[in-house]
Amino acid sequence: MSDLKKLKKTVMVDICYTQSMNGYDPTEIEEEAFGSLYRVDDETYILAYDTLLEDKKITTTIKVAENTLSIVRIGDVHSRQTFGANEWYASQYFFGGGSIVCRNFTKKLDYALTPDGGIIEVLYELWSGDTHLGYFNLELFIR
Repeated sequence: MSDLKKLKKTVMVDICYTQSMNGYDPTEIEEEAFGSLYRVDDETYILAYDTLLEDKKITTTIKVAENTLSIVRIGDVHSRQTFGANEWYASQYFFGGGSIVCRNFTKKLDYALTPDGGIIEVLYELWSGDTHLGYFNLELFIR
C-alpha cells in the first residue's frame, strides 16, 4: 500500500454524463469534482471522487486496467459496472435492500491517462433481459 500512496495525485475532474433512456428526453449532467488519481503500475489507474446529487454524496471509484474500466458508485443507490470495448458485462444496482442486475454493451471505450491526468470516455447501451433501456455516455477530463 505504501507504493500506492506515493503515486497519488489530487486532481480536478470535469464530468459529463449523458443518458438517453427509451421513452424519455435525453438528460445531461455536467459537474466538477476534486478527486485523487492513483497510478498502480504502468497500465493501471484508479480515480476516486465525490459528487453531490440532490444534496446526497456519491463516491465514485474508477479503475482502468488492461482495456477494461470498472466503476463503483456508493450513494443512495450503489452500483458496480464493468466495461470493455465491444464486450457484454453485468451492471449491478443495489438500493433499499433490493438489487437489479442488467447487462451493458460497450460501444466505445477510450482513455488516455498519465500520472498528470487525462481523459476517459465510455459509450454503452444498457439492457434488462431482452429490453433495451437506453444509451449512456460518460466523459471524464482529469487535470
